[in-house]
Amino acid sequence: MIELEIPSLLLTVALPVGLAPLAFLYGRIAGHRASELISHTVLGVVLALTALNALRVASGTVVEESYPWLPQLGLSIGFRLDGLSLLFLTLIALVGFLASVYSSRYMEKERGLEAYYALLMLFVGGMLGVVLVTNLFLFYVFWELMLIPSYFLIAYWGTGNARVIGFKYFAMTHAGALALLTGIIWLNVLYGNVEFSTILSRAPTDTRPELQAIALLIFAGAAVKMALFPVHTWLPDAHAEAPTPISVLLSGVMIKTGAYAFARIVIEFLGPHFKPFAGAIALLSVITMIWGGAMALVQTDIKRVLAYSSVSQIGYISFGLSLLAPVGVMGGLLQVVTHGLAKSLLFMTAGVIIHSVNERDIRKLGGLISTMPFTAVAFLAGGLSIAGTPPLAGFFSELVIFLGGFQAGLWLLTFVAILATAITLGYYTRTFMYVFQVGEHRHAHDAPLSMAAPMAVLLALLVTFGIFVGEVQRVLVVAWGLG
Repeated sequence: MIELEIPSLLLTVALPVGLAPLAFLYGRIAGHRASELISHTVLGVVLALTALNALRVASGTVVEESYPWLPQLGLSIGFRLDGLSLLFLTLIALVGFLASVYSSRYMEKERGLEAYYALLMLFVGGMLGVVLVTNLFLFYVFWELMLIPSYFLIAYWGTGNARVIGFKYFAMTHAGALALLTGIIWLNVLYGNVEFSTILSRAPTDTRPELQAIALLIFAGAAVKMALFPVHTWLPDAHAEAPTPISVLLSGVMIKTGAYAFARIVIEFLGPHFKPFAGAIALLSVITMIWGGAMALVQTDIKRVLAYSSVSQIGYISFGLSLLAPVGVMGGLLQVVTHGLAKSLLFMTAGVIIHSVNERDIRKLGGLISTMPFTAVAFLAGGLSIAGTPPLAGFFSELVIFLGGFQAGLWLLTFVAILATAITLGYYTRTFMYVFQVGEHRHAHDAPLSMAAPMAVLLALLVTFGIFVGEVQRVLVVAWGLG
């Protein structure tokens, strides 16, 4: 086991948040390449720290750090890494670093890149803080921190009516955040503080009926962030019109922070109080699968296909978590990882196509497999994984979700969920044929190295996930108690 003598969790959050202003200021002086270098370096260090801490957590160690904040009031800043938070931390750190590298070529012709890289670092830092802090007020601070920079990234570097789309995204997700904050304040009134340890020790056995309302409020905040039907309407526009590296972060990792709030706060802290609503949420999750898949099936913009696919796939995650039983929750958490990897890869392939051909309408593309073979393979692997095709990563996570559904006795809903995978396969097959097989596009070129390398990493992880899925499950059991 590796023992770190440095405040690794504090640094994981503080480096991207604290050095973001430096990236902006140095970029203004020395050019945007300086900002780019700082972003790559800082997020690379964050990934390295995450890898080292992963070795500690995998051995059964829960990593904890606490730092005085307002000692007169007994307040401190705490960070905690267990099996659950490690799952999300690893995904955020990996995709954050890869998105930064991918941006080098994709965003090279854009203006104001010193601000872009600073905001990207803040965005990633906010997500890192969400999954590491041990106080619900700090949780809310980081929840909002990831919202503000992501709004500017969409509004100022997005396409289409980006300002309006960015405002819609901000307004809806902020409304969800206010529901979350209301639940947090209510918990503080009940228990005097909102430290995770306090809530975990008291809330599960507390019989006061208001805890059901609190559980619903916090779930509502998580549901908006996840884009669960019917509060999903911000996602297709935001994910489709954001610059592609930000689409990667939004779809690949940001919406998963809603799943983290669901798992950590609603299930772990308030599970007994949420149980009466679990069946309704399972039904809503299946509706989300079908609705998102049906909408993806009729889209012609390649990024909107992927955006509606994310709506559909978040239904699988929510369905697994809503089962409130170890197998279902395990499946939902595995789906967080597999969808995060696959959807990040798919948005990167879409970005390569847009960067090369300057076209998003799948009907105006075609025959790209001859000029973009690597991108075609990456798109095919990502699509097949999300459709649950063995032996790719998505097969294992969806299989565990379905097993959890059957064990919970939700036979009809589970069969409908399995049917939704056929819809998924349908819209990815349709998109692949339009883009890569039918017709001919003579002037395309495959991904340059700075875009191909992140895609290659994600592709390798999708293909090899089956080898490590048992280890991921073991860490969740040993270091989070999911068993």
